[in-house]
Amino acid sequence: MDSFILCGMQFGDEGKGTFVDYLAHEKNIDGVVRYNGGSQASHTVITPSKIIHKFSQLGSGMFLDKCHTYLTENTVINLENLIVEMEVFSEKTGISISDLLDRIHIHENCYVVTPYHKLINKLRELSKGENRRGTVGTGVSEVRYLLAEPKLSPYEQPLGLQVKDIFNPHSNNPVISRMQALQNYVNNFFRENEDLIWQNVPKEITESLKKEIAFLLAPNAFFNIASIYITKFKYATRDVNFSKCIYNSYELSLRKNCQSVIFEGSQGLLIDGKYGIKPNTTFLDTTNHFALDISYYRNNITKIGIAKAFTSRHGLGVFPTETIDVSSRICDNNQEESFWNGKIRFGWFDAILFRYAQSINQVDELYLSSLDKLDDFETIKVCNEYCYNGIVDEKFKTIFSYFALPDGQIVITDIKEYSEDLGMYLEKCVPKYIVVEGWLCDTSNVSDKNSLPKKCLEYIELLEKLTNIHISIVSVGPTRENKIRM
Repeated sequence: MDSFILCGMQFGDEGKGTFVDYLAHEKNIDGVVRYNGGSQASHTVITPSKIIHKFSQLGSGMFLDKCHTYLTENTVINLENLIVEMEVFSEKTGISISDLLDRIHIHENCYVVTPYHKLINKLRELSKGENRRGTVGTGVSEVRYLLAEPKLSPYEQPLGLQVKDIFNPHSNNPVISRMQALQNYVNNFFRENEDLIWQNVPKEITESLKKEIAFLLAPNAFFNIASIYITKFKYATRDVNFSKCIYNSYELSLRKNCQSVIFEGSQGLLIDGKYGIKPNTTFLDTTNHFALDISYYRNNITKIGIAKAFTSRHGLGVFPTETIDVSSRICDNNQEESFWNGKIRFGWFDAILFRYAQSINQVDELYLSSLDKLDDFETIKVCNEYCYNGIVDEKFKTIFSYFALPDGQIVITDIKEYSEDLGMYLEKCVPKYIVVEGWLCDTSNVSDKNSLPKKCLEYIELLEKLTNIHISIVSVGPTRENKIRM
């Protein structure tokens, strides 16, 4: 049977959850594999009966009764949040916690977010002031960052905790020593950066941060936190027994239970830890590469890219096509603004950045979301070139395809390869737009390709031409019933 790998091709928030829900029901999928990311990236799904759920760690196909969730070792898991998500989903759907547990499978090598990861995430951001990365403060990205840190004396423990550490059946359980090492690291960082941190803390979070620091950095706090992990999760004091969910082999688990699978990606390629536009990126892998690695034994894999019909970005960072023309007319009620994650920003579709994402993810087809958000625009723009207003040095020449106009103006046509300096150059770029007429009619009730307005179909064809990818599904609303096969 067919299987699918879905990945975001922009800055995230492309609508991956709603397409997973659609595909799961259309193809009667057996399982959803969360192959990257963690609990910081929620995927909103709205059912035809208007039940709304933000899938944080559960696969976004779980409204389908037969569908299972697989959390791979390339994901970062927050066990406390997973319990809460199961309880919320159970209340909304009537599915018992016990039945949900039968449909959840967690790889034993998953790394776990602890309170110390969440705290160091906030402290590191605050220590950077205006140069902060723009993390959402959940500690997920910090888990990967700390794994690269050297072991700490005197404990000689990695700065990370895996699922198998918590559920270790032997007496030499490493949870306490790992928590002690984490506390030591966080405490040292806080003492070294304390003045900077308090200079940059906004008033609205000052008191809560003080309490968090006092609680987690108290002398014996690491032991108390470790004890909670051991008793709450290992011995299931909340009637949530994760022990039966743990697995250690993709082939044994996926082949046994799943003929058809959706590999559900998190976030977007443009904020990837390796290929994203620095410095405002995650430390996580947001490509589809890990999904390809673990799906090697499957036939009929389709790689699907997800993108909005325009572009949006949550929080800080370079955004060449951001414009008030779009931001003032589009809103997303599912994206909350806070000090940590900032606000959602909007701009026109950027074909240059999309082609760059495609050079890395190499998807076979594209699903286009939020097409209906453009229904009221008299004209719609697409960026296919940049005017560059900086110095053309040797590094620039290796990164970009470009040409010079007779007046000397430099025009960028493509990004040839990744560089950590990519963002620095993009800050000096001004988009050149292709402008087309809008369709000026409501598409939210359209269910068939032939009923879409001519101008709408022309816009879709333009994006296909500029991205060189077939757009196979478009979304004109939030539910699985609002998807149109092209």
